[in-house]
Amino acid sequence: MRANRLMWFAAGAVTMAMYLQGPHALMERGYALAGSLALWANSLI
Repeated sequence: MRANRLMWFAAGAVTMAMYLQGPHALMERGYALAGSLALWANSLI
């Protein structure tokens, strides 16, 4: 439960940071983030 709340907080913070950076940093950042999230998820399993 606690991890879930932390995940939502992190997602919110990332979304806000991306929004502030504007759309074209968003694509690159999103791609890099997707890769790091995949690695993180694999480390949990």
